[in-house]
This record gives sequence, C-alpha cells and structure tokens, in this order.
Amino acid sequence: MKQNVLIGLFVLQVIIIALLLVSKSGGVQSPEKFLEFELASVDRFVIASTDETIELSKEGEQWVLPDGNPADGDKVDRVIGKLADSGADWPVAKTQSAAKRFEVTDSTFQKHISIYSGKDMLVDVYLGTSPTFRKVHARLGKRSEIYSIEFSNYEAGTSPSSWLDKTLLQPSGSIQSFERVGAYKLVQDDGSWTTEVEAELDESKVRSYMDRFESLTVFELSDNELTDATSTTEFVIEDDEGAFLLTIYHFETANDWVAVSDRRGSQYGVASYIGSELVKDLADLIPDEDLESDSEDESGDDIEEILIETD
Repeated sequence: MKQNVLIGLFVLQVIIIALLLVSKSGGVQSPEKFLEFELASVDRFVIASTDETIELSKEGEQWVLPDGNPADGDKVDRVIGKLADSGADWPVAKTQSAAKRFEVTDSTFQKHISIYSGKDMLVDVYLGTSPTFRKVHARLGKRSEIYSIEFSNYEAGTSPSSWLDKTLLQPSGSIQSFERVGAYKLVQDDGSWTTEVEAELDESKVRSYMDRFESLTVFELSDNELTDATSTTEFVIEDDEGAFLLTIYHFETANDWVAVSDRRGSQYGVASYIGSELVKDLADLIPDEDLESDSEDESGDDIEEILIETD
C-alpha cells in the first residue's frame, strides 16, 4: 500500500514538473505556416528555372503572358492557391549543406517562384528536390529553414505554352454565320442552317461541325513557317462580337496543323486529330441519302447507256 502511494506521488511530481516547463516555454508550440499572403492582392507571378524565366501579370481580371496572349487564369489561380495552402509543418533541415543537397540555394535550385502585389514581393521561394510523391523541398529566400511542402515542380512550368489559354481561339458565344472562303457560306436562322446554294443540309452534321470551332483548343504557340504550309483554308466566322477571320494551315510532311485568327497576334498549334476535322466540303454536310440518290441516279444512267450501246 505504501509503495503504491509513493508511485502515485512520483507520477504527480512528473506531471507538475512537465506543466512548469510548458508554462515557462510559453505553452505548446505548433509549426508555423510556410507561406502567408493575401491571394486577392496578387497581380504578378514570376517563375524561373536554371535556363528560362516566365512572368505572368494580371490586367484587370485577366492573366496575360509577356507577349500579350491570354494565360489560363484558372491554372494560374490554382497554382498560386496551392502554394498559399501549402500548410504548416516543422522544417526538415536548415544547414547550408542540406540546402545544396536539396537544391534550394540562391544559385542551385529547380524552380524559383516570386509572387508580387504591385511592387511588393509577397513570396520568394526556392523549390528543389522531391522527397516523395507530390512533395518538394522548399526554402524561403531570406530563411535557412527547409520544408517539405505539397507541390510538384512540373506545376510551375517556365514555357509560355504551359500557361497559354488553350481556348483563346473559340468564338464568343454561338456561331451565327460561317463561310469557308471561296467555297460556301452557312447561315443560322431560328436554329436552322441554310446555305446560299440550293442544297439541303444535314442539321446534325452542321451542328457537329460548328461544335468543333466553338470548342476549338490549341496546345502551344507555334513557330512553323506559314509559307511552307501544304494547304491553307480561310474561314469567316460571325459570333456575338462580330466577324473574324480564322485561317487553318496544314503541313502534310509532319502532319502539323496551325491556326491563326485576326483577333490574336500569334499562331497556335492544333492537335492533328482536331485539325483534320476542321476543313470540310459542303458535300460533307448534306444528308447521306442525297449521296445515295446521286449514286443511284448515276448507276441508272450507266445502265441506260449500256442498254443503248447494246441496242
């Protein structure tokens, strides 16, 4: 019984000592948040690798590339937001040798990200090696502590194409008239499509064709020499903002497709499976039965000719 009392007193002393130590140290410490900044105030985003740098800036509500092309605003906001939500944790190291090993020094890094609000730098962070899947070592510019945060270096690309708004060539709203220059013109009237020549159109085929332009996406800024194109097709498209000229270039040898709009100042690469469906003849937009009837008429004419020759 006496032994149990002594054990109880010892445990109580240990608890009291622990509480005194905690009170002297200012309480239980928690890890600091790695990054803290106001997302709404961000208007410039700079990403550097060892060999190239890209700067994205905000004009009004639109993020733009250095050449003025629109950037994918959702992607920019998502990446910046992910950095802002990188969480709180204890540093994994803080020595200079560790910074070199994890590639987060001022001169040796995989990505260097700077985020601004006007002239004020909100974030200055170096990203290096990856300790595990979807995590990366990170160090703030003026600090020695190195953290492991939830981020991937591939999310912070440095090429303009990686941030390009892939939908920038899409019409504004629905297409109201569509002309393949030198071939035919289609006009929408009360939801139905008509053409200037006497030809019945297949509404589902025309609608599917218009959808290809209304959902048109590009994947890169192209540097193809347009004068080397195998074929060039021009379209005049009228949408909610008026008419614009869209030109599709095909380079047969490499099967490259390039699109140029007079609303934009650059040329853009289009995936081959998309580009190959952008150029259609009027015959591709009429009902299938018309083609079958034409074939039957031609067959009938051939039979009649054969009978005449036999006679």
